[in-house]
Amino acid sequence: METQIRVTFQPHGRSVSVLSGTTILEAAARAGLVIETPCGGAGTCGKCRVRVMQGCGAATASDERVFSSEELREGWRLACRTVIACETVVVVPLASLFGGEHQILATSDSGTTPEILPDIRKIHVALAPPTLIDDAPDLLRLEHAIGPFKASLSLIRHVSATLRANGFAGTAVLANHHLIDFEAGDTRERCFGVAFDIGTTTLVGTLLNLCTGDKLGVVSRMNPQVSFGDDVLSRIHHAASCGNCLDEMRLALTNEVSGMIDALCAGATISRENIYAAAFAGNTTMEHILCGLNPAQMGETPFVPMHARGLLVPASELGIPIHHGAQAYVFPIIGGFVGGDTVAGMLATRIDRHEGTALLVDIGTNGEIVLSHNGVFYAASTAAGPAFEGARIACGMRGTHGAIEKVVFDDDVRLEVIGNVAPTGICGSGLIDLISELLACGIVTPEGQMLAPDELPGTLAPALARRVRADENGSISFVLSEAGAGCGSSPVALTQRDVREVQLGSGAVRAGIILLLRQAGLDVSDLGIVLIAGGFGNFIRRSSAQRIGLLPGGIDHTRIRYVGNVSLAGAQAALLSGDARRLGEDLARRVKHVELSTMDGFQDAFADAMFFPRS
Repeated sequence: METQIRVTFQPHGRSVSVLSGTTILEAAARAGLVIETPCGGAGTCGKCRVRVMQGCGAATASDERVFSSEELREGWRLACRTVIACETVVVVPLASLFGGEHQILATSDSGTTPEILPDIRKIHVALAPPTLIDDAPDLLRLEHAIGPFKASLSLIRHVSATLRANGFAGTAVLANHHLIDFEAGDTRERCFGVAFDIGTTTLVGTLLNLCTGDKLGVVSRMNPQVSFGDDVLSRIHHAASCGNCLDEMRLALTNEVSGMIDALCAGATISRENIYAAAFAGNTTMEHILCGLNPAQMGETPFVPMHARGLLVPASELGIPIHHGAQAYVFPIIGGFVGGDTVAGMLATRIDRHEGTALLVDIGTNGEIVLSHNGVFYAASTAAGPAFEGARIACGMRGTHGAIEKVVFDDDVRLEVIGNVAPTGICGSGLIDLISELLACGIVTPEGQMLAPDELPGTLAPALARRVRADENGSISFVLSEAGAGCGSSPVALTQRDVREVQLGSGAVRAGIILLLRQAGLDVSDLGIVLIAGGFGNFIRRSSAQRIGLLPGGIDHTRIRYVGNVSLAGAQAALLSGDARRLGEDLARRVKHVELSTMDGFQDAFADAMFFPRS
């Protein structure tokens, strides 16, 4: 038997034993620590920084690209590249942990109030016991009281036993016209359901009273699948990479969902056996993995999903531990990269009711866009890239403790930092603010060029000019926070490469909007309202997003409205109303799915959108 090696993670004080050759990243996961890996552990993003205090940690080529010579001597390494060869002690800084205090959006402002017509009904009955004169069979006696229903053989056995044990009284639990349980006593007030937004990065779940529609609890977690990669393409690749990889990813998700349900039940002091329905909305890949459907075919042209219509399946078949007869609804899909979360957003915002022309934009690694015009819907997905989530940005990070979330220029730089602490990096909303301010004062040109110190406008405030630095290689950066508070021993700064990454992300979304409008024969000026959905979108400033071209600049910013987590809101609506669910199905099938890359003029539109607006 091969000897295992002890690895201790500080300051958490957690230790695990692993085989020689295990990476620090894998060992950390065994210890319950999820380390940032936007590149999926490929050694290219440089975000999984740890410090090896004791043990064997020879620097790899990837380490040498990321760290300075001094940092390497101090023991800084990439967790995904460093393997364990002897007893090791590793310090994991807060900035390297994934989402410990991540700002997860769990609310929405969709402007609609869901109706309460759930498929789940509870009916209390007190039946007359059978006699020689009235010898109707048990189920026929129950049917006379509650109406026709279907029941399984095992439930028939249970109904008869429960009736006799409780004086022929109890509560029937019906899902549509299917009897799923018969409970002793009057349990009508204990009727609950759960709704989930299954995001690539985050999970949000709510517990609802199915009789009143009241929200009894909300819980949010990071999606544990981030250990397999930050984006859907990484997840698709991993699912196809080995025989049990899909099951591994599915179990990681369902185990987390199970823990969230436990937390919701504990908070409301209820039993999970009184949760009779569940609804799930997520992108196409997340829904496939939840259902155990291999998403491999979506990783190759023409990116075709396995199903389109919503799925209504036993919750137990998904591995969701609620009432044994509960059903789970998984939202319908529009296309390979336009999934159930987009349909849920359409349902929650009732985009079909908006007069004139409406645009729904969910800004993330994949930007989903829906255009509604005269009862016709167009939808597309655009690869905005991971820059707004902090990946591929030198000092980028997600919206967590220590992230710069707002930047304002006056005579100098003013920063707002999550947690009101020294900044350790910059998240998407701060990044958009910063680029907007750099454009406004002329440090960055509309072409995306960051000017050198000797090229800066003469009117620039001296304090701002001093923040523009050139290194020995001539590379330009703009410093937000000096060394000692940022990435390792370096300052928190924006580089020329960072500006290019933002250009790619904002350009992709901007081009997608322009091309969808073109498909409908419209222009930006025709837009009546722009709805910004998703966790990231809720934290950005409209004026900054318009200044960099991420959002349309040709309309008054008062017509841009944040609607929050409409994926969750749509899942809640489907849970509370069968009619809402059917409307969602109808909306999904009415959408014209547009593959942007096949449109005439795509390359030109994307190239033009890469330039920042001039004013």
